Order: sequence, then structure tokens, then C-alpha cells
Amino acid sequence: MHDISFGHGFRYADIKRAGVMKHTLTLTRWHKVAERINAALKEREARVVAAFTAATISPWNKEGVEQKAAGIAARAKVDLALVEQGSAAVAAIRSALARKNAELGIAARLAEVEALNRRIALYRAVLDKQSVDMVQPEHVRHVPALAVTEGEPSWGRREAPRVTLQVADAALLAQLASKLAREQARSHALLDEIADLNREKLELDIAPEVHEIAGLAA
Repeated sequence: MHDISFGHGFRYADIKRAGVMKHTLTLTRWHKVAERINAALKEREARVVAAFTAATISPWNKEGVEQKAAGIAARAKVDLALVEQGSAAVAAIRSALARKNAELGIAARLAEVEALNRRIALYRAVLDKQSVDMVQPEHVRHVPALAVTEGEPSWGRREAPRVTLQVADAALLAQLASKLAREQARSHALLDEIADLNREKLELDIAPEVHEIAGLAA
């Protein structure tokens, strides 16, 4: 079980006295909980700013202004407290997930997948952009100049005819295709492993004030 340490003025002991509840969820679910809390906090943040900076009244309707302002301030303070607790909860969840990810090797696998996907994108770009219009260097001398299409006009001038060279020979293209298939297979295997590992359970303590926006059962 991982204890959450809330920052920004929230001490774990204080939250515990307030009655935190333990929740055991998969890593995947905890990621979703953090996303859900963040989404809810954005709305509360906007309400806090609006309440404290953009509250307006009609100059012809001054009755009960103090009470209205007090009500607006009270609601905004509730939202403010929720943002403080919620943001601390998200930080704690992410910290616990980071530790668990490192422990299970998820972080290392994700780093490898990122590297694989970068190479995959490069191999695919080179392979996909090969064209039948390309000419191998040794055959350029046999291409009549009149057979080459002129480029599009640019600033009133026509571009000189250009021949697109097929710089990558057949052996290199075959090698890239082989690497692409191998790297894709490895990436898919790692992603499957990560999905399996993300089914591991993690127990965390969450303050009851955050349960509703987190979508957690009381």
C-alpha cells in the first residue's frame, strides 16, 4: 500500500484525520482517475477565477449585494479548496504510478516503444515515398531531357526540369522493409506486455472530498 503525501499545505496526517479511504484499482484505472480529476478541476479553476475577478451586478439593483457577494465567495472558496486537494491527489497518484511503473519495468518498455516507433516512422516514410517516377542514377543518362516535366511556375518563372533520383537501391529498401516488420512486431509485443502489466493492482488513499470528481465509490 502506498501512502499519498499531499503537497501545498496538505499533510498526509491531516488528510488521514479527515477520513481518507483506501481504494485498490488497476494501474489503468488509476490513470483514468487522474485524468477524470484533472478534467473536473479545470471547470472549478475557471469558476474560481470568474468568481473572484468577473462577478458583476447591475448598478440599478443594489439590494442584497453583500449577501450575493458572500454567496459567490463561499462557493468559490469550496471550489478553491477542491482544486487544492484534487491537484495534490493527482500529483500523488502520478507519483505512485511512476514508482510502480519503474518497479514493473513499464517505464523501460515505454521508452523502448518510443524509440521503436521513431525508427518505424522513418523506415515507413522512406519506403512509402518511393515512386515509379524515380530514376536510378545509372539510368539518368538514358532519360531524354524533353521527357522530363517542367516544374510548376514560381514567381513568374518556370522551374528547370528535374529528375527525381532513386538514391535508395533495392538492397537498402529490402533491408528497411525487413527492419520495419521486425520493429513493428517488437513494438506490438511490448505494448501487449505493457497492457498486461497495467492490470496490476495498486492501493492508494484518497481524501473523501475528491471521491465525487474522481468517480470513486464512497
